[in-house]
Amino acid sequence: MKKLILFSLVSLMLFAGAIVSKASVPACTAPCGVWIKFELCFHRPKLLCKSGFGICMDVTAGIDNSGSSADKAMCPVKAMINDRNQLILEVTAEALANYEYGAALPNFKDKTAITLEEPYTLSPGTCKALGSLSPITIKAGTYPVSFANGIYTVVFQL
Repeated sequence: MKKLILFSLVSLMLFAGAIVSKASVPACTAPCGVWIKFELCFHRPKLLCKSGFGICMDVTAGIDNSGSSADKAMCPVKAMINDRNQLILEVTAEALANYEYGAALPNFKDKTAITLEEPYTLSPGTCKALGSLSPITIKAGTYPVSFANGIYTVVFQL
């Protein structure tokens, strides 16, 4: 009888430990922080922001006018700086398809990385909105791209 009670107690303790350990797993794995919306031009500065692939200029506005650009000269994106000093940039496939009639989409579609041939320093307004007191420069290089739920995500190590 003592063995049965002891076995029951040990089993109950192990079962209770399994429940506690599962409850301690964080529910959200998404990056934590504040996302800001702004618009980018995906061209090379060296080519006067008219051709090539890169990041050429950004515009920060106080009103969310995503998708309302009549001339399609800018692409709406959202970004944040995470706790590992990385700039996370998200752009929807729909926004890329609408931006200059899909000209930049081939640089993202079915790719695992993008390459920027020139560095780009974000505007002071965008840096401030991202919470940075100093200029933020995206260095020339190759950066990973992922695609999920219609959104391309690029991670820039700052």
